[in-house]
Amino acid sequence: FTTSNTINVLRQVSITGISSLGMFMIILLGDIDLSVGSMYAFIGVISAIVFKTTESTCLTLIVALALGIAIGLFNGIFTAKFRVPAFITTLATMSICRGFAYIITGGSPIGVTNPKFTFLGTGYVFNLIPLPVIFMIIVLILGMILVKHTRFGRNAQAAKWSGINVDKIRITVYVIAGFLNGFAAIILAGRLGGGLPATGEGSEMDVITAVVLGGTSMSGGKGKLWGVVLGVLIIGVLTNGLTMINVSSYWQKVIKGIIILAAVIMDNRNAATN
Repeated sequence: FTTSNTINVLRQVSITGISSLGMFMIILLGDIDLSVGSMYAFIGVISAIVFKTTESTCLTLIVALALGIAIGLFNGIFTAKFRVPAFITTLATMSICRGFAYIITGGSPIGVTNPKFTFLGTGYVFNLIPLPVIFMIIVLILGMILVKHTRFGRNAQAAKWSGINVDKIRITVYVIAGFLNGFAAIILAGRLGGGLPATGEGSEMDVITAVVLGGTSMSGGKGKLWGVVLGVLIIGVLTNGLTMINVSSYWQKVIKGIIILAAVIMDNRNAATN
């Protein structure tokens, strides 16, 4: 419980925190997104290539966000318009994005050491607070405003139970999630120093766990973003603590799996009693 370790925990959960807003809105609709980690890899690889070709931070950021939006739109259209279950759509997207990441790189990382690229993932504000933490806080604050104080946010929460245009809301939510995942991807690529095809393996597990652990119902229609923030912090502290006491990363996966299973069981029991 030191200042340096607290900042370290916040930096470690910043990527999960940014993506958790999109996942929160998706799960509110009763859907799910399994493509998060693969999006990190694919977008990170493309971002590294674009930067090495142009050395333009602005263009690289635009490409990353555009790719995220495009993938989110793909997920939303197939889920809403073609009635493909979200689990199947995003499972396919997960495989496609991961496959392209390996095809493009041949399985080898694309390293980028230029500070103009790595700054988003490794920079600090006042040499104290990591930039990714600042980005996470801004995203979550904007998310709270969107969910609580706008018509769209209220519609996203009510869409499962009302007669509004669910398809439009669903597609928009997936686009927002894709945008956030694209942003998280370029930050992660900056932290890692380039695009790695293996980046983000299992990251969707952390994002989903944080959202469900924060009290969002997997059946949709119920959840609070502040609970998601709490869930993100719990996952961060848990991971940090398990690492500090030398618990194997393999066992950490087992523990996180048990946690999400327990959270869903508790959610089902609460739903049954209500």
